[in-house]
Amino acid sequence: MGTRTRDRARGPDAARPGRGLGHRLDRHRGRGDARGGRPAVRDLRARPSEPADRATLGLDEGRTFVNSTRKSALRDRLAWRGRRARHGAGAVALTTALVLAGCGDDGGQLAGSGGGDGGGGSGEQSTSLRVAFPQEPPDWNYLQNAATAIKALVVHNVVEPLLEKTEDGSFEPLLAESYEVSPDGLQYTFTIREATFHDGSELTADDVVYSLTTSQASPQGEISGPFAAVSAIDKTAENVVTVSLDRPSQNFLQGMSGIAGLIIPEGSAEGLAQQPLGTGPYSFEEWRNGVSVSLARFDDYWTDLPFFEDVTWQFFADETASLNALLAGDVDLVSNLIGEGLERFDSINETDGFTGVTTAGSEFIYLVLHATDPAFQDERVRQAIAHAVDRQPIIDGASGGLGQPSCVFVNPPNVAWNSDYCPYPYDPDRAESLLAEAGVPDLAIDFTYITSGFFPATMEVVRSQLTEVGISVEPVGLDLTTYLEQILGESPDYQMTVLSGPQQADSWQCPGWFAGDCSEEFGQLLAAADQAIDTAEWADLRRQAVEHFADRAFVIPIANQDEVSAMRDDLVGMKPYRSASELDLRPLAWG
Repeated sequence: MGTRTRDRARGPDAARPGRGLGHRLDRHRGRGDARGGRPAVRDLRARPSEPADRATLGLDEGRTFVNSTRKSALRDRLAWRGRRARHGAGAVALTTALVLAGCGDDGGQLAGSGGGDGGGGSGEQSTSLRVAFPQEPPDWNYLQNAATAIKALVVHNVVEPLLEKTEDGSFEPLLAESYEVSPDGLQYTFTIREATFHDGSELTADDVVYSLTTSQASPQGEISGPFAAVSAIDKTAENVVTVSLDRPSQNFLQGMSGIAGLIIPEGSAEGLAQQPLGTGPYSFEEWRNGVSVSLARFDDYWTDLPFFEDVTWQFFADETASLNALLAGDVDLVSNLIGEGLERFDSINETDGFTGVTTAGSEFIYLVLHATDPAFQDERVRQAIAHAVDRQPIIDGASGGLGQPSCVFVNPPNVAWNSDYCPYPYDPDRAESLLAEAGVPDLAIDFTYITSGFFPATMEVVRSQLTEVGISVEPVGLDLTTYLEQILGESPDYQMTVLSGPQQADSWQCPGWFAGDCSEEFGQLLAAADQAIDTAEWADLRRQAVEHFADRAFVIPIANQDEVSAMRDDLVGMKPYRSASELDLRPLAWG
């Protein structure tokens, strides 16, 4: 097995002692001691891992990976998460980490939604779940739209990938009942399991070929990127799909467990915007624009049914309102707190009957400087902006302290190529000197941001920090739909912005996504890593790539974000990690 090497890792020792990052980047610091007496929180974050061996990554020569027991495999995998038995009959066995004493009072329910029994154990508990989510996407077409709000609802719940990534980074077959990798790593053979789509059609190899081919053509680099080495996608038997590569690729198998590997019925891509179809445990029933999405348990699901029969996914732009709804018993779970709700995290967690949960997120927050803007052509200007950014106050002020500062674009943090490298630690004096050297002591920047979630607070903190070194910042606020069109559209129009998402550093390869920064060296390092069979070499090359990317400073990493939720404390089964920003409904149940 490869081991993680850190000989190139260098901490931000140049930072001023006691300010922001200070002398270090402590990614895995404990909660509570730094803020004095934070109450117990369900901390489900994954921890750093060593590079997986070749078998784990699916690269062992000629190895076949099988998951032929249709029902027992997923049940066994999810048992520790606190699932109830099918249709809610009987008690669930809970791991000690998820057993919480005491239950709260639901206090009421949203009309027609079917609330719980109050969490006290008396009476019949509801099989309806009510989820509050902070953002509504403009549509549900994940092939065209990079919004996290799509992934949270769709992935694993409605549409499923071929493989599933586990907490330790290894893969297990999902819609692929088994898969085999050729000795040279140039051919992947997927045997497709028996499953049914929500429209009643049976899953076939033709559907898989169509889905993968459609993903390969997606304008979203996160989706099309894993297919960079793919030369052919063919149906080679009634239930077998063979993918041929012109070179070995680590990214391909990674993609088959995420957005790139999602499987939909042949010819259905055009309908994704309004009603995505998949094989998942829930069917997408109704979208009431601006209000909610209704999900219904799919009785023909290929393995164990989830506990909840129906899920109402409600949109709350105001997180204060969503948390008030939780306390009033109108919702059961508030997912993805990203704004003012983070300020109430502790108080919710101290309230009887409710709990706060942090999980290892797949979201990363970062600043972007448009590479074609004349103001940023001098690297000293970019370096000055990077030196002016103090990450910890941004995390504390905009994310309730729930995040891990990082100077490199590594997402999630528990991967083998993570690094403590920080080329431009917080140093406002150095920032002022660089601006003077570049001849722009009075630099002015337009800062475009989304007017919801944590983005306004983030903008204000960064604006204050830049102002301290003499940079004038003009805020430009946009609603989510306008932002997606103007910033992430075909012709990005902005000067500086802040965003978060589940993207890997690979998304920034030439032509540089919406940053517009094309670095051939960056792409070459990632390509070399992708072709590496040895996992230690793979990890080292990826680490070199992300460090090079940090040096360029068109994209300035801020932090790995924890996924933060608040919920009734009798709701159990929250998955301790997210692989594609999903809120996985499969294991959730009443405790």
